[in-house]
Amino acid sequence: MGSSGEKRKGRRHLPKVGTPADMEWERHEHIEEALHPFSDDPGRRRGRTVTIITVVVALVVALVVILGLILLT
Repeated sequence: MGSSGEKRKGRRHLPKVGTPADMEWERHEHIEEALHPFSDDPGRRRGRTVTIITVVVALVVALVVILGLILLT
């Protein structure tokens, strides 16, 4: 690859691991990630309370739908 292929705009040099510059870069990236509106990881496991509430709401909705069908027929 020629020298022009290595000079792409937007590329930044990453600091060497363990240096103060690296720690500052990681801190900056962590802050940027935390401030993002969709920063929650959807793949992470939720707590027991959220699971129980979700199941209860799903059961209530299913019960209302079934009762509605029974009353309409």
